[in-house]
Amino acid sequence: MKRLLLLALVAGGLAPGTFVRSHVPPKDYTAPVEVIDLAPKRLRAGPLVLEGAWELASGNANFGGYSALVARSPTRFLAASDAGRLLHFERPDISGEAPRIETFLASRMVDKMSVDVESLTIDPATGEMWAGLEWGQEIMALGAKLERRKAVKPDAMKDWAGNAGPESLVRLADGRFVVIEEYSGGDGRHEGLLFLSDPTSGAKPISFQLQAPEGFRPSDAALLPDGRIAVLLRGFELGFPPRFPSVIAIADPAKIAGGKVLHANLLAPIDEPLPSDNFEGLAVTEEEDGSWLFWLISDDNFATHQRTLLLKLRWANPPWSARQKARR
Repeated sequence: MKRLLLLALVAGGLAPGTFVRSHVPPKDYTAPVEVIDLAPKRLRAGPLVLEGAWELASGNANFGGYSALVARSPTRFLAASDAGRLLHFERPDISGEAPRIETFLASRMVDKMSVDVESLTIDPATGEMWAGLEWGQEIMALGAKLERRKAVKPDAMKDWAGNAGPESLVRLADGRFVVIEEYSGGDGRHEGLLFLSDPTSGAKPISFQLQAPEGFRPSDAALLPDGRIAVLLRGFELGFPPRFPSVIAIADPAKIAGGKVLHANLLAPIDEPLPSDNFEGLAVTEEEDGSWLFWLISDDNFATHQRTLLLKLRWANPPWSARQKARR
């Protein structure tokens, strides 16, 4: 009986005219991005307090999949997707301006090796940026207008896993760069590189390993005002829908040494009851009162059961800020 049913299904599938294809509407590249205030409760995660949460939504075919986030100023942000799309937006807690969508390098290329942006970092003095591209294991320098300037595929990154490449890229205040691979051998350690200057200028890196909590992988990183690095680490729990518990950890690049292990210390868990999804982008800004804001954006993987979330968490009294206030 099972064989007969299978044969009937196969025959039906092959028979001409058995199924009629439904009309597929053309893709919409003009729909705006809606910013929906989720009005969350003020929940605490370690020393961080959730002050805002928004869902970004759009029927625009260029929207979604955001895997990198950078603050271009304390109020302006840029998110990049693994499909080579950019999202410019203002802080939604102080601005009602609609986000704006662009294509990476003003191109409609779909080759992931050319447009799969997984990390972004910036020189705040010039506005120049650098992007880490997965699959091609490439670091690209961009001008202040996001035009391509230089690109390099460092030999030290050539053996990194195709879909687990330079997920974290941070320019330090002194012009050095830290790059961290997403892949782990299962012990919570991730390959890292410290470039003593701009990687696209031919600088040679120092290799190290980042020790993160086991079961979590780096999905982005950002420079803190005190010179340390905040690393966003994402977990995965199988289910329907799947869960993505995350944590933020802090590592001190001053402790990087060739061939040594750099430890990342847990700062805050980012999980339920906080709004939770596949967070892949992190940016940190400093307020005039000395507090630090942690901004997280999620990658919806272009899936109907996932959302593009933006979180705002405040660290009211970070240690460095208190010291700076005393000096002033």
